[in-house]
Amino acid sequence: MDNKTIIFVLLVLFLVVLLCALIAWSMLKKLKGQGNLKVNLKGKKDFLYSAYITALKVSMLRKYMAKIKKRIELLDLSDDWTISRKTMKITLITIAASITVFIALLFFMNNLYFIIISIFTVYMLHNQIIKILVDRIENKLLRQFEAFLGNVRHHYHEHGMIDEAIYDSIEDCDYEVSLHANRMYEILTASDIEERIEEYNDTAPNKFMKTFVAICYLVQRFGDKIVDDKSIYLSNLNYLKQEINMELLRREKLGYLFQSLSTIAVFPIFTIKPLENWAVSNIPELREYYDGAYGFCSVIILFLLAFGSYQLISRLQSNVEYTVQDNSFYTFLLKLPGFGRFIDGMIEKNHSKAIKYDTLIKRTGAKTSVNQFYAQKILFSIITLVFSVGIFFNIHSIVKHNILHSSKNLALAEFDAQVNIEQELKIIETDRKYVLLFKGKDVTFEEIQKAIEEGDEFSSSNQSGIAAKRILDKLKAFNTNYFKWWELLIAIILSVIAFNIPYWMLKFRERILKMNMEDEVMQFHTIILMLMHIERISVEDVLNWMEQFAQIFKSSISKCINNYEHGDILALEQLTHDEPYVPFVRIVENLKSAADKITLEHAFDELKTEREYYQEKRKQDNEILVNKKGMWGKLIAFIPFGATIFLYLLVPFILVSAAQLMGFSEEINQVF
Repeated sequence: MDNKTIIFVLLVLFLVVLLCALIAWSMLKKLKGQGNLKVNLKGKKDFLYSAYITALKVSMLRKYMAKIKKRIELLDLSDDWTISRKTMKITLITIAASITVFIALLFFMNNLYFIIISIFTVYMLHNQIIKILVDRIENKLLRQFEAFLGNVRHHYHEHGMIDEAIYDSIEDCDYEVSLHANRMYEILTASDIEERIEEYNDTAPNKFMKTFVAICYLVQRFGDKIVDDKSIYLSNLNYLKQEINMELLRREKLGYLFQSLSTIAVFPIFTIKPLENWAVSNIPELREYYDGAYGFCSVIILFLLAFGSYQLISRLQSNVEYTVQDNSFYTFLLKLPGFGRFIDGMIEKNHSKAIKYDTLIKRTGAKTSVNQFYAQKILFSIITLVFSVGIFFNIHSIVKHNILHSSKNLALAEFDAQVNIEQELKIIETDRKYVLLFKGKDVTFEEIQKAIEEGDEFSSSNQSGIAAKRILDKLKAFNTNYFKWWELLIAIILSVIAFNIPYWMLKFRERILKMNMEDEVMQFHTIILMLMHIERISVEDVLNWMEQFAQIFKSSISKCINNYEHGDILALEQLTHDEPYVPFVRIVENLKSAADKITLEHAFDELKTEREYYQEKRKQDNEILVNKKGMWGKLIAFIPFGATIFLYLLVPFILVSAAQLMGFSEEINQVF
């Protein structure tokens, strides 16, 4: 199937998907104007839901939509009908956009590698679209939840009962958050409330909802308390509202700073072919660069830079809680007898390093095992080795193909009317005949000339001499283009680098997490403010609550809890050693005082008075952090763009200019 046929098929498919999307949009818009959307839609045959049911019959679409639906279900507790419609809507948008981009890239395809690059580019853009659409749902839910807290606060003022305040607030809030509020009400009124809260913490859409349930549970269990003529429960709700507003502002600022950076990082991929066409139209000699090994290597480098930049930008923009990585393939590899035993042997031989990796994995919350991590490292290394060797073989193949089937004059024929194309093709065919005849042999100029004279291609000895020199040069270039030992060495070095990429990714994730340490410490402050006025709460109870809400400090706090029975002070001192972050150390030092001498309320008496200071400082720190992320994002995003200008414009111009200058110098030397 040629490119034109592929383009036609994909274009038809795109038009069908686009038509379906337009019909869905028009129906949805019409139904929205009829008041109660949910009631009206259920009474009608809905396009999106019908499309969803139909798509489930296709195996690949079913698996694809299952992943999207799982992400939506964490945020939206609607019925299956509503979630299925949202899933189908996102599916149609992503598929339509992906097909559009792929069709656009098809026009620039001229080899297998560019097809692969195009597929990866579409994959990146596809993930970005899904992220944007899901983030919109999450941000909408967060805004609704902030308004819900205001309603709860109002109703609590009326009768002082938390469960009734939540129940009364359900009718006043938006539909999406009302489902979550109803679930919270069921948890707080259940007989097995503690078990239900643990289950909820595993599936809660965000940390703010987890905190709210915790606040309500503690007040229900231990009762509210009036401190400084204010309800502790209401004060904590105000603190939580402040946290949510700050998070929304942070997300809006990040969204503004990063709104086009992912596009900028990937955009150079779309400019490669237009730049090439423009450059060749102005300087035809550049065709040799773009069609040769240098052009091929440039495309590979530019794609790797674009892909790497996109991944880094996505992680800079993301919240602390990244999407859980699918480790099913690595689990499958570990089940293979030989591979599994090999990994176990590596861990045994490098036990200290394995412990280091395990600590880093726990610290970053990567949701993977050490064995899976080693399997990932080895897989990265093998793929890079095979890919690198394949690239070197392909480079030699490109050079040999150009020697046999192309020439500088033929490349200029399109722009130079003086070049006789038929004659040039005949010369190329003749040269190819003798190059293939003598390939791999050590022949002299005289032997080649003799063989040419025995043929009937050239009538005079002068012509045969010129041809023999030309063929000898081609033959030397052809015979010297083979896979060399130093190329294998480069491939091995690249595979070693790739072996360490998963570790560097974890370190980068750790760096991003450290940038969010202040957020987690402030959440600990909120928890402690909830607990410090409860008389029966111990230091160990505080640590347990901190562990439930921790991510960055989770592994260290868990270690402290495990060691607490063997000595509370020693366990807390070890915690400060494991986590030397100053604001967190202050919390631990206060916990040491509460464990040794005084009550929790006295140990953290300054926390409330300094709350406003911490809030203002956090606003400032958030502003600095967001600007810092934005600066790094802009720097990373423009790296592929700068590399494109350098590798696809400046370098070929310089090489062609240098070659012309050397040719001019040789002509001058011959004259004199």
